[in-house]
Amino acid sequence: MASIAAALVAELDDADLQRLAERLAPLLAPSEPPTEDRWLCSRDAAIYLGLSLHAVHKLTAARAIPFEQDGPGCKCWFKRSELDAWVRAGRPPKTPRV
Repeated sequence: MASIAAALVAELDDADLQRLAERLAPLLAPSEPPTEDRWLCSRDAAIYLGLSLHAVHKLTAARAIPFEQDGPGCKCWFKRSELDAWVRAGRPPKTPRV
């Protein structure tokens, strides 16, 4: 099959090759990662940051990481964009001493 394709491409002139390239370009373009800004639970935030769940819990207890809660003792939620900004701000994900 590859030899057939190579033979066909060899027979195309420059104009045909240009049209083929234009038709293939959208299919070959690298796909961009999703930029969806969504809420993450503690487990998903830990995976996203490359930390253990225990480390994320220690960071939230120390108020060292951006998160939101509906009330005291409720589940913690993390906004992906806020976690990205937190890491970019020079606060590498390290477990604080509590």
